[in-house]
Amino acid sequence: MTATRRDAAEQGRVDAALVDIFEQRIVFNQVLGLKVASVRPGDVRGTLAMVEDGYRWSEHLLDGSTAAGERRHWLSVEEGESGLELVLWDRVAGSDLTPDSAEVAHGGTAFRRDEKGRARYASTGTTGAAESGEMDYVDYLPASGGPARLGFERFAAGGGWEISVGRVIA
Repeated sequence: MTATRRDAAEQGRVDAALVDIFEQRIVFNQVLGLKVASVRPGDVRGTLAMVEDGYRWSEHLLDGSTAAGERRHWLSVEEGESGLELVLWDRVAGSDLTPDSAEVAHGGTAFRRDEKGRARYASTGTTGAAESGEMDYVDYLPASGGPARLGFERFAAGGGWEISVGRVIA
């Protein structure tokens, strides 16, 4: 298979992930309507659909946030082994924390690396990311357990890490 055909096939997989976003939004809006009083269904400004080795997840920029602004609240939607997991994320500004080690500390909490990788993404609406591309991620869970999360994302090779703290809401 030529590089062009391979790229087209991969883009097709990313495009298919976008179709899944519409199905996820139905669940997403139902859960938000029931679980998070401060966020109303339909409050999504943009969506990032990620694909890595056939595994898919999405992140939604919530209304009230701007792609260029200080306030960046995201909701990730991921189907895991234990079912649908929703995590509400807030960006951390001005931190020099990096995902270089298996254990990091932030805000008085010790975190252990859970997973890392490189995924293709497609962006719709307002996200601050290019229309499509590749991104690196590193996810951490609290060493002592619990709903807290710490995530690192990088949308440009050699670029800086975006750091977010989150909590599982469903």
